[in-house]
Amino acid sequence: MPLPNQKGIILTFSSLTVRGLVFIGAQISNDLGGNGAGIRDQNPDNTPASLVVDNSAFHDNQEGILQCCDAQETITITNSRFRNNGTSDPDFFQHGIYINQAANLTVANSLFCGQLIGHDIKSRAAQTVVVGSQIYTGEGAPAWTGCRTGNASVNIEAPNGGIVVVAGNTLVQGPSAQNHKIVSYGAEGKSYANNSLSVSKNSFVSTTGSIGVYDPACVPVVFDSNTFTGLGVVLNPANCIAPSALR
Repeated sequence: MPLPNQKGIILTFSSLTVRGLVFIGAQISNDLGGNGAGIRDQNPDNTPASLVVDNSAFHDNQEGILQCCDAQETITITNSRFRNNGTSDPDFFQHGIYINQAANLTVANSLFCGQLIGHDIKSRAAQTVVVGSQIYTGEGAPAWTGCRTGNASVNIEAPNGGIVVVAGNTLVQGPSAQNHKIVSYGAEGKSYANNSLSVSKNSFVSTTGSIGVYDPACVPVVFDSNTFTGLGVVLNPANCIAPSALR
């Protein structure tokens, strides 16, 4: 669906709450960025605001949710489904969710699958929490989801560090993934004074020998009560683990 505003199906410059909506087919030309979004959030910087998305679906958009850039904004996404988003053009790297600057992102009880090329969740927020969700990258999700296999890169990407909590999720990666890392933290350097990574009660599954957690910033990772199936490496670098035992 071409977008008259050349941004998103919903374009917001202030706090927004969305419940029970379906966003399908947001497209703009590559000349305009190739990043048509279900929701495009452009709240002014340093203005306290919130984006709440509940029980909504994002299908076949170039980008599910695209936000930039309010360092005080709080974003909460719950009970929602991100299916078959992205673009097949390798020059336009889009994501299920891309939070470019925010105080807090929380994703809970949501589904991500069928993403092309980009990440399922990419967050530059100062605090990112992903809980109770199912995220499939480069691997077919269950038939009931209606998802293609996809060829996304990373399930959860926090390129600038910050406080990150990944808990109680099913994180699956398969051979079609562009980058065989399931959780990536600090790959572009740390931008915040407070940095920590907690990974607990998740099920990591790889059919292609993926890295479970990639932590080039080497912030000590707290692991607790996860399960790991088919991974090549649980943590890279291996020494970037908190003093508590891996269990």
